[in-house]
Amino acid sequence: MRSPSGGCDDLLAACPDAIAELRKLLDRHLRSRPTDYLATYLDLLAVNEQYHWSAVVGDFSDDFYVIACPHCAAEVTIAIGGYGRYSAIRDRQLGDVDRRDLRPASPEDLSVAGRWMHATAVRDGQDHLAEGIVHLFGQAECPCCASVFNIADEYTSSNRPVM
Repeated sequence: MRSPSGGCDDLLAACPDAIAELRKLLDRHLRSRPTDYLATYLDLLAVNEQYHWSAVVGDFSDDFYVIACPHCAAEVTIAIGGYGRYSAIRDRQLGDVDRRDLRPASPEDLSVAGRWMHATAVRDGQDHLAEGIVHLFGQAECPCCASVFNIADEYTSSNRPVM
């Protein structure tokens, strides 16, 4: 039986040494602080099987994530960037209303993936990226019901494709 990806998963599984070498090359390239840092960082996330985050993490200059509140199902916009770091309800005419400041996670409390993502960014002097990660893996308050939820957990459960 072939996988939905046309057999590519089997091809990759048969090349662990090549994947390990690619991981080392990408990591070495990141340490050189290249101009294409974010693209390489996202590639390294994918090589480390963090496909979901590889596809959605931006540079946190103007990133928005839409999440259904796990308590009341309101559509909550999470903003992490130059306009601020907040949760809000998005209104077509009024923009983001009823903003609530995000509560960043402490690096020690990050998930395994979040801790690795943050530590790599810090190691490479990518402070803006590291700061965005602690907010993405932090807590948000729903403007409708005031419940607090983990942004990364809710975004992942709402948007991660079934593998």
